[in-house]
Amino acid sequence: MIHMKKVAFYTLGCRVNQYESQLLAGMFRQRGWQVVSEEEQADIYIINSCSVTRLADRKSRQYLRRMKRLSPSSRAIIMGCYPQTNPEEVAEIEEADVILGTVDKERAVELAEELLDGRTERVMAVEDSRVRETVYRDHEGCGASESRTRALIKVEEGCDRFCSYCVIPFARGPVRSRPMDSILREAEDLIGRGYRELVITGINTALYGTENGGGEPSGIHSVIEAVSALKGDFRIRIGSLEPTVVNASYVEKLFKYDRLCHHLHLSVQSGSDRVIKAMNRHYTAAEYMKIVEALREFDPDYGITTDIITGFPGETEEDFRQSLELVKKARFLKVHGFPYSVRLYTKAARMPGQITPPVKKERNRILLEEAEMVSLSFRECLKGKKLRVLAEEQEEVDGRLLWKGHASNYTPVYFASEGDMTNRFVDLIAEGPVSDGVFGRKEI
Repeated sequence: MIHMKKVAFYTLGCRVNQYESQLLAGMFRQRGWQVVSEEEQADIYIINSCSVTRLADRKSRQYLRRMKRLSPSSRAIIMGCYPQTNPEEVAEIEEADVILGTVDKERAVELAEELLDGRTERVMAVEDSRVRETVYRDHEGCGASESRTRALIKVEEGCDRFCSYCVIPFARGPVRSRPMDSILREAEDLIGRGYRELVITGINTALYGTENGGGEPSGIHSVIEAVSALKGDFRIRIGSLEPTVVNASYVEKLFKYDRLCHHLHLSVQSGSDRVIKAMNRHYTAAEYMKIVEALREFDPDYGITTDIITGFPGETEEDFRQSLELVKKARFLKVHGFPYSVRLYTKAARMPGQITPPVKKERNRILLEEAEMVSLSFRECLKGKKLRVLAEEQEEVDGRLLWKGHASNYTPVYFASEGDMTNRFVDLIAEGPVSDGVFGRKEI
């Protein structure tokens, strides 16, 4: 009996990483490998790392060691932002057989085969992404699904904003945009395969088309317009837009696209203008709120999610209070809160006024507590509203097995139904909050 080689992926971080892991999984399958879950025994384990925080770095190291205990004869490849930004530290992890940066991730397939065949031992391949990567590197034909109903389409790579706390420009290199014809071919393929939601994503999606001094009409709305024109029963979601790039008048251009979900992830990072400026983010809290107001004027139930950093160097109690106030004003559906994490190469790492870990942690706890109350209030206001939901999977809630899906505004919706509802659009009436979303009932 021929042993089928097995590979497992452990993916940390953003949707771009998820997309790239799915592409690599497709490449492995094309070469005859079996892709198994991250907790199963495998011949090769691939860690697609994130390095936004120290916690992400630690998770990569912990997983490497756990997998070596699970399958001692296995080999491991770690790739992505962690080795790209801190290759010396990763080189000291003895469980890592191959170390790749963000450049040449596709080499993981050939290197995995060389490891198993004994043609190579340890490989360290981390190149300068800001020098090497100047054009979008396209890999069509493998497909990338986030779930059985939702698929990711990566349209952009890199960032040139250089926020003072963020290592991503150093990890991912300059802005590169994917050719439109390639985007449309992938979108058509995914629609043809039955996906009902296409998520447009990138490292900084709003920078699409700007690398050569391009502006209008080269923005991300041109991608949405082109994908919207395709035939099929599907909707479009944008992974995120950066207020460092877009403003209220820009997002208003998105309102004409009926297929576009009424949800945006807009990372505000702080409610204090003083802190926002120190972060090298070029907007004010008031300008951010103008975007929020434009969205809510278009649809009072527009779902807005965000990221907020607590304990940025020099953040005072007053600065933190302003972040809490902004959370209330914006009525966020969800807030991703992060204690500030010192990152190599960044300006913030050298700033005075570094906040102690206990204070950062406590502020983050208070932030998330406030954000949960705000989210609950937002979801309570949906009661009696009609929601179009894409059913995804079944989940147990309060002892009941319910179907779960997401409304256009990204609110999780739970509902009772017989039969298989997977990947079907269903119109529901919201009946009030439950779990992290709302309970819905079918229209009579």
